[in-house]
Amino acid sequence: MKLGTATTRIALAHLFVAALLLPFPVHADDDSQLAEGARVFSTVAGVGCKTCHGEYAEGDVGVGPYIRGATEGAIRAAIDATGEMIVIKSAITEDEIKAVSAYVGSLGTMQAVRTLAKRGRFLPAEVSIRPGTAVQLIIQNSSIQPHTFKSDNLGIGEFVVAGRSSGSVEWRAPEAEAEFSLYCTDCKLKDQFFTVRVAASAKEFRPVVSVSSATDDAM
Repeated sequence: MKLGTATTRIALAHLFVAALLLPFPVHADDDSQLAEGARVFSTVAGVGCKTCHGEYAEGDVGVGPYIRGATEGAIRAAIDATGEMIVIKSAITEDEIKAVSAYVGSLGTMQAVRTLAKRGRFLPAEVSIRPGTAVQLIIQNSSIQPHTFKSDNLGIGEFVVAGRSSGSVEWRAPEAEAEFSLYCTDCKLKDQFFTVRVAASAKEFRPVVSVSSATDDAM
């Protein structure tokens, strides 16, 4: 088939449209590897990477550092050289190292945006992000009861966050300035909103590009 034919042009157009409709985020690694990486991050050796590095790899528990976007080389070096990781080293498999590296690498492409939901209120109640920014929106539920969260204009459906836990959704801000909101559907207060303002004046987020290298020292 020649590239100049009408049939080929139509097929290429269909492929282009299909690419535009792919959900964000699009990673080189397939979804199953990222899902496996998230599992390993939370559970490996019965403690998970999150015990030291935080649930979303932000280094917010006062033990291990921020590792969102860490490379496979850095992760391997840390497993081999960090004494505190001997438990991980004795349990993790080669495939699990690759999976958790892909997962942590994917986190580096997104700006982590947090809010605490308490009795229907959100702390902070609003954030500002730059247009086009990839976001991991993290909701911390302070209640002992699970709660359901929803947005009418973020393009995400209802999602439940367990009590005394957190949940996250991935989203990309539009290129134009706009305002979005999210609320709790079953909290005591139902007229409170978490607002995401997309503004050119917001602080720029620079994604971490994860490129494997045995010489990396990001960990």
